[in-house]
Amino acid sequence: ENEEYIQDLHVSDWSETQRQKLRGSHDKAGELLVSVEVGTKWNLTEAYDLAKLMRVCGLEMSQRELYKPEDKAQFMDIIGVKKVLQDLKQNRNKTRVVSFTQMIDNSIAKVEKVEEELRRSQLDATQLAQVPSRTLKQIEDIMNVTLIQSALASTDDQIKTQLAQLEKSNEIQNVAMADGEMQVAEEQMYTKVQLQERLIELIQDKYRIISKVEDENAPFKKIYETQKKGNQETSQMKDAKRRLKQRCEEDLKHLHDAIQKADLEDAEAMKRFMAQKDKSEKFIRDNLEKQDDSWRKIQELERTLQKLGTERFEEVKRRIEENDREEKRKVEYQQFLDVVGQHKKLLELTVYNCDLAIRCIGIIEELVAEGCSAIKARYDKTNQELADLRLLVHQEYLGVFRRLYKTLGQLVYKKEKRLEDIDRNIRTTHIQLEFSIETFDPNAKKHSDSKKDLYKLRATIEEELQMLKDKMATALELFRPTEEALRQAGVEFVHPIEEVEDNNLGRRSKMVEY
Repeated sequence: ENEEYIQDLHVSDWSETQRQKLRGSHDKAGELLVSVEVGTKWNLTEAYDLAKLMRVCGLEMSQRELYKPEDKAQFMDIIGVKKVLQDLKQNRNKTRVVSFTQMIDNSIAKVEKVEEELRRSQLDATQLAQVPSRTLKQIEDIMNVTLIQSALASTDDQIKTQLAQLEKSNEIQNVAMADGEMQVAEEQMYTKVQLQERLIELIQDKYRIISKVEDENAPFKKIYETQKKGNQETSQMKDAKRRLKQRCEEDLKHLHDAIQKADLEDAEAMKRFMAQKDKSEKFIRDNLEKQDDSWRKIQELERTLQKLGTERFEEVKRRIEENDREEKRKVEYQQFLDVVGQHKKLLELTVYNCDLAIRCIGIIEELVAEGCSAIKARYDKTNQELADLRLLVHQEYLGVFRRLYKTLGQLVYKKEKRLEDIDRNIRTTHIQLEFSIETFDPNAKKHSDSKKDLYKLRATIEEELQMLKDKMATALELFRPTEEALRQAGVEFVHPIEEVEDNNLGRRSKMVEY
């Protein structure tokens, strides 16, 4: 419509009024151009979306693989790990808790640090929380292992009681022997044998208790397998997060390159547009100058004026179209920046979460290593205590066995001497009986009854002697494991067999001197 109006002015008769009208029309065209350049907003449909961005920039990570700001961290299982550690600290076995207190406090601090890190992230720590579960279970189990000192306390008290009774029996025997009460002395020796046999049983009970505690402690020998498995799990999680971080960093690099390229293209487009605008401004100024000149020569240049007016109108139209295209390009560029910025934030957030996850995994890995080291130290210490205690029990068993064996040896020696006396009496009685038979001595009956009584007594003494020898053989057989253990440990001692033999030789020498 404006073009037709301008054409009408050009073909109409020339007058000053027409010139003013034409100038007013040009002013309106200038206002329209300024309005278009300042206020045009291009409502372009989205030219960039995530799929196009990934295709153009060669991105690898899709949005479903990335952490998002609205994602919530899952760390309730980590809080559960802290609760387990706090429960361990309140374990009923206070003596065992003391040796693990520092490790548990350190572990709680580490878990709290992991929890603090996770609260600032979008990570799911469910799998991470499973890593220390086996270690914590073994810590609880080793804390519940029977305390060997407590287990042996009752047996040790019984041994002390038996030793006190044995000492009392020794005193009674010594008094009886000094008073010539040999029957009482012999009864006390049998009492001592019973007490010493009970001591052997009690010491064997100590062996069984120690073996039971060793069996309870044995499963923790392979604690480093638990640590190795935990390290494998944390290594796998670390590797997964490192791979995710590497892929995100590569996509960030691609985005950075794409942004730099887009910035360069935008700068070049702006430069071209401004150059074209400057050229257009110059053209319009020249056109106005030419129109002013044409008005002075309008009669001669009417056609020229019409042509110039049309050219100006076409240029304004072209400028409007060019401005429209420029605004469209700006909108496309801004959409590109928006899409890139949004995806870039997701990638950077994912890199942050990967770094945080690696730190948390490392802390849990330290927790597992420290817990396993504490279990191994406790296991080694318990084994050493058990070994030392077993050696002490062997030495204690040696003392009890020495007293028992010497007592039995003394009884055997006395019984053998008694048999020798009975044999001499039998021979004497037999001779007396023969003489009485030869002389019809009325005492023959008395000698015969005496001989029968001596044979009965001899049989009784032989049974007692055999019983004592069986006890000595049994005690010696039970002592063999202790003897081997003491010799392997390098403990030097005089064997009770040698002591019994030396004592018997001493008695015989003493009797020969008498």
